[in-house]
Amino acid sequence: MMDMELPKDLTILDLVVLEKVEKDSVMDSFGGKLYSSFFDTASLMGTLQVKKLIQINSSIGRSIVNRTEYGEHILLSAQERANEPLDGLDHAMLKAIASGARSFEAVRSELNIRSDDLSVHLFRIIKQGYADYEIRNAKLGLNLTENGFKLTGFVPKRPQVAQVPAQPTRPVAVPQGRQLDLSSISSGEDATPMSKGQPDAKLTGMNKTMAKTSHYIGKYAMAAVVLIIIVAIALYVTGNLSF
Repeated sequence: MMDMELPKDLTILDLVVLEKVEKDSVMDSFGGKLYSSFFDTASLMGTLQVKKLIQINSSIGRSIVNRTEYGEHILLSAQERANEPLDGLDHAMLKAIASGARSFEAVRSELNIRSDDLSVHLFRIIKQGYADYEIRNAKLGLNLTENGFKLTGFVPKRPQVAQVPAQPTRPVAVPQGRQLDLSSISSGEDATPMSKGQPDAKLTGMNKTMAKTSHYIGKYAMAAVVLIIIVAIALYVTGNLSF
């Protein structure tokens, strides 16, 4: 094929629309294909005609659209270059789209590249399945496909969900006090406090006797002292006791 120079103002939208033009296409049919209003579609098709990519023949009731010979060569050239392996520029464009440059103008501004070169490379990554597009109101938006994301190694950030930290459960402190052996209450035996580290704190017979003796001595010691003093005074008064 004869190498023909691309129009310097060629855009990716031009190539996408040019590919949709078939022999004797009706102008009215492009509104549904391009998801655009009649006026937006007419303006877009008029731009392609100014660039000599298509020819519009109007007649009563309808307008017929065909690709020009120049348009055929431009589309064929873009399709052939779309089969070539990806290069550094293609990878740079994929990363630009992944970073948020979704329009043709945004990618061009970020990479600072000519419009016609950018259009051919975008056409390539679309044809090879690394990017996709959507047209609304005669505007083309770019998106990466799953393969495009994998190729760039880009992982979209997911919104983080705020997590409420779990409150640590504090153990309930159980006082390590002395425990009473309540079994002796029902058995008639002495209920004596149990000491820590002494699992069997029941008193033996001797211990019981000593405990009772100490109890009574402590209880009646003061009365015995008072009684002795009174007796001593009485004996001293009666003369039966002298110092």
